[in-house]
Amino acid sequence: DLGNMPKLNDSAWNKIAAQFDRWMKTDDYPGKFIEKIKICPEYTFLDIGCGNGAVTLEIAKKSSHVTAIDMSDKMLHILRKNALKENLSNINYIRSTIQDFKMNKKYDVVIASRSLNGVPNIKNELKKMNNMAKKYVFITLWGTNARGFEKKAYKIIGRNFQKHPDYLFVYNILHQMGIYANVEMLECKMKPTYSNLNEAIDFLKWRIADLTNEEESLLREYLH
Repeated sequence: DLGNMPKLNDSAWNKIAAQFDRWMKTDDYPGKFIEKIKICPEYTFLDIGCGNGAVTLEIAKKSSHVTAIDMSDKMLHILRKNALKENLSNINYIRSTIQDFKMNKKYDVVIASRSLNGVPNIKNELKKMNNMAKKYVFITLWGTNARGFEKKAYKIIGRNFQKHPDYLFVYNILHQMGIYANVEMLECKMKPTYSNLNEAIDFLKWRIADLTNEEESLLREYLH
């Protein structure tokens, strides 16, 4: 159970969608992840938790078709707008969570790019992804040293850090399912930039559930 991650519902993602799209422009993760994915022109893809489409768009440029699902309609709107700019018409947009997504067809490749963290009863979703993929499944999860700044932020406000299981947890579940996953580390150097102090606070309010006014003041003082 990955349930001790803060639950981010669709309204939380909608609120942060525009900033998230901007932050991803300074993140080297999408390019490094795409380098690992096997892409052929005839392949069809399912992108689970596509977000703003930083990965989706690059796959769509090199493959037959991509079905992109996300629970945030604003994220899908951003993806659609960016796809139009790139003259891409081979993307199908579906608003759904991974839990609610109904398997009605198979895809050559299924990907879940940083979208399984916080999913409860993750074994069911791993089974679903495995059943939907004809050839490959690619998943990225938090590494052992992830969320370093959040850890510091929790300490500043006097809360216990909500540490959740890392990739080894999922690897062991897959092993129990008879799936022997190939694991590779991606060394990424995300350097988000914020236009002002309020935007930096908005990021932490998005990542830390139910931030009180007093806690926000402590973080604001620290960041200042």
